[in-house]
Amino acid sequence: MGVSLDWLKRICERLVQYDPEIIEVVQFGSSVYAPEYAKDVDLLVITRREKAYGGYLDASNPEDILFDVDIVVLEVGKSPTRGFLRNVSGAFKVLYGDGKSILKYVETLGDPTFDEARSSLRVANILMDQALKTENKFDRDRLIREAFDALFNAARIASMTYLSGEVSRWGLIRRSMPEPYKGEFEAFISILHLKYFYNGEYPKESVEEEFSNWFRRVEVYVQKTESDVKGKK
Repeated sequence: MGVSLDWLKRICERLVQYDPEIIEVVQFGSSVYAPEYAKDVDLLVITRREKAYGGYLDASNPEDILFDVDIVVLEVGKSPTRGFLRNVSGAFKVLYGDGKSILKYVETLGDPTFDEARSSLRVANILMDQALKTENKFDRDRLIREAFDALFNAARIASMTYLSGEVSRWGLIRRSMPEPYKGEFEAFISILHLKYFYNGEYPKESVEEEFSNWFRRVEVYVQKTESDVKGKK
């Protein structure tokens, strides 16, 4: 998917026309770190006073647009969830405003921890267990994709912790991690996050076995990065 700067500028202009109290528009997610694979554009709008949500959707999705835009609106003074902030901090670009507001939110997260990485592993297991018990094919597919993405998040958080929290954006993590971690992390991005989660191209007939293999691979990654960090202290 190609997302031009002209399109993003036009969207920002439409958003501000709808809500003049917007102070920042932040692009985040896959359209930032892997635009060639992204299916849509995720935007965070930070405003002094939130207006009707439908207006933001209409402003960001003109009829002639070539891609879908998902909007999250955050009113100044209200706190987003920790999980959402961690996702935004992973890869973002400030399209409108000076970026001070989003950076202030991100700073409240503090450094990530290996305990957070292990929590994401446990959540991945819960999601897959629930998926295997679910008969509705759409619900099952959604749960399976979320389970694989939770594995990716475990590896991402472990990588951020390994780098002492100084680098949070996924592209920078990929460049900063030394081998053999760099190659492993690239596989987690391209397969777990993009191919399995975003595109839903996981092996349908052997999904339980595939998940178990990737779970163990990510678990070892978390263990090794944590061991390396402790060894340096």
